[in-house]
Amino acid sequence: MTGKLQDRVAVVTGAGRGVGRAVALLFAREGAKVVVADNGSEVDGDGASSAPAMQVVEEIQAAGGTALADTGDVSDWDQAEALINKPLEAWGELDILVNIAGNFRVNNVTNVTREDWDALRRVHMDGMMFTSRFAARHWAKGGGYGRLLNMTSDSAMSGVPDTFAYAAAKSAVVGMTRAIANGLVNYGVTANCLTQGSITRMVDSYFGPSADGRKRSELVTPDQLPEQVAPLVTYLASSAAAHISGRIFGAYGFKYIRWSEPHHERALETEDGWDLDDVFERFPETLGEGLNLESDLLWPMDSLEATSGESLDKGPGLGETR
Repeated sequence: MTGKLQDRVAVVTGAGRGVGRAVALLFAREGAKVVVADNGSEVDGDGASSAPAMQVVEEIQAAGGTALADTGDVSDWDQAEALINKPLEAWGELDILVNIAGNFRVNNVTNVTREDWDALRRVHMDGMMFTSRFAARHWAKGGGYGRLLNMTSDSAMSGVPDTFAYAAAKSAVVGMTRAIANGLVNYGVTANCLTQGSITRMVDSYFGPSADGRKRSELVTPDQLPEQVAPLVTYLASSAAAHISGRIFGAYGFKYIRWSEPHHERALETEDGWDLDDVFERFPETLGEGLNLESDLLWPMDSLEATSGESLDKGPGLGETR
């Protein structure tokens, strides 16, 4: 143990499996007390089980660490508040909140159902907002330390077409997190987003089994393991990252990245009001410079009837989709 999070108190949602589990385990090894939050639902959000969270808590405790389980639903206002209160009641503090809990369903803009939309919105938007809100209220009381890390996705960053509702919800996470970063900067609190490319059960649900019937998560190479994501999360949760807020980082196997930020890259101006003919004349060489469908759309679908995973054959590849 090197103690990079020694005596810190953390809540990690979605910590029963995948990336969340890897983060919770590394946090505990680095000295943090961890609330392992996971309601044990299926990938699509259905069902519930206390087993995943309890198994991770037992693993942490067996290694000499300190952990508690929480199996509530983060998309429920009262249960989200209870989750944030749990470490405060048990240990008197909350230093770190990592929102990884998520669900996933394949849909595009023409076949998404109201049920799909509501299910994904509840977890990725409501769930992250609720927990962030209650954590922020605690941090705003003072103390000078707070780390919020929210998981977004390449689906949001580049618009994977058959992850429509998921992409929309993950885009909302970015705006929410940036607003929190600006709101809490003078309280010693940072808020950042992460994308990641490890192979988990969410990828299994997207691609389906391989030709020989095995899950994609059963065929992973070392660089595709969720454990490769956890060190980046740990750094951003540490005191070393006090100067980093409002940004998006990504973990893709043996490569970590920082996403570029939106900025005004081109401008078209007028001095005395817009003339329509002038806009048409000057737009191509100003705002339209360098724009084309081939370079701007990374995931073009041949048809809206394409099955799950087909659009990714045209994009950056498996390791850059989640």
